[in-house]
Amino acid sequence: MAESTQPTLTSLAARISELAGKLDGYIEEQKIPKVSFDADSPTKYPNLSPEMFMVRQQLLDSLNDLEILAQGPSESVFNYVHSAVPNAAALNTLNSFNFWSAVPVNGSASYEEVAAKVSLPRDVVYRLLQHAVTMRLFAETRAGAGPARIQHTSRSAALAQSTGLQALVSSILDDSGAPLMVLNEALRRYSAGKPGLSQRMDETSFALLHAGGQFGQFRNSWELLENDGAGDRQGWRQRNFVEFMRYLKELFHLEDVVLNSYQWPAEGKVTVVDLGGSAGHDAMVLARKFPEIDITVQDLKQVQPAFDAALPQDLADRVRFREHSFFDQQPVQADIYLLKMILHDWPDEECTTILRNLIPVLKPGAKVVLIEYIGGAGEEEEEKSADGPELPRSLKQYGTATDLRLMAMFNGKERPISKWKSIFEAADQRFKVVKTEAVSSGFFGIVEAVWQE
Repeated sequence: MAESTQPTLTSLAARISELAGKLDGYIEEQKIPKVSFDADSPTKYPNLSPEMFMVRQQLLDSLNDLEILAQGPSESVFNYVHSAVPNAAALNTLNSFNFWSAVPVNGSASYEEVAAKVSLPRDVVYRLLQHAVTMRLFAETRAGAGPARIQHTSRSAALAQSTGLQALVSSILDDSGAPLMVLNEALRRYSAGKPGLSQRMDETSFALLHAGGQFGQFRNSWELLENDGAGDRQGWRQRNFVEFMRYLKELFHLEDVVLNSYQWPAEGKVTVVDLGGSAGHDAMVLARKFPEIDITVQDLKQVQPAFDAALPQDLADRVRFREHSFFDQQPVQADIYLLKMILHDWPDEECTTILRNLIPVLKPGAKVVLIEYIGGAGEEEEEKSADGPELPRSLKQYGTATDLRLMAMFNGKERPISKWKSIFEAADQRFKVVKTEAVSSGFFGIVEAVWQE
């Protein structure tokens, strides 16, 4: 029998009204411009307070519950299954062919004009845009009795004006979408009936998708990023990934996490290696904030042009780029090795290999600082705090969605902050973990280990 505390359409509507009122009141009080569906709308609510961020997530949970109850269980499943993949495919295709720039942000375009810009048949363009309109990606407009034209909504305009948002869509949908769709078959072949997920990199969903070679002979997604494309387009995914990471850091205010992850000012003069540091955006923020820090950014060679373009001249004597794969032995001795959202991409064995590759140059007291995305994923029930606040489902989903992508791409996983200690211990007992701390936002965890001979 259903519990009396189960939400109803009426109670959910009241809850939505209450939460929406709180959020709207905060927006008015802080004089934050309100978002709308118009193309000139602000693209986001800037700097929501922690309290208002949680109010918004609770509002999203209630809206989702209302949508399910309004449809009923079976119809809500049918409607989701009917639209989920076409929605993702439409967004990925619009993004891949850059429909965003085919329509003026402050104007409109005919279907024929869009088709000419994206080099696709008019019929294909019409059908894609008709679905996009149902997603509030573009809108159809008609002046008098003239033919219909396409104009931007706030969602499509946000994509038109942000290469970072475009890179996010591409990295999540184009790079990992197809592997996710064969996750079921990969699990059936490689993990069914076994005590745990396969840890072999040749038994991932990504490896299964590429096994026949029709999508390229790539052993893992990093090879795809580095080598996909021909001529000037070779490595375009890697360049896109660099932009994606820059956007993520902006979206999640990661520079604040990096600045507060370690007691940098107390160290005075210190040398840092930023492994897999992409185009060095975080390194440059650190160097600017702390003038005694000297940083070597390490990543693959395809990243260096983006690093060179971003490096201010006044930091060139303290921030440098060095081509390096963290699967090779570390060549640079430093006081601190910084790994940001690196290890979560890999199974345990690869994580320990990455850490062991540091050992030949580690001096007593050298430190390894991990900044990892946790987002509430991976915790067993017994590991959760009984008296801690329950996270909204919409917030948990940030972590669980990333976790499933890692499963499909790498046989990796999002780990709760407490699990990283065992990764260091498995790499070498001389790593002593002295700090495991979740950042207040709930998205990231900080792990600090000291090398002790």
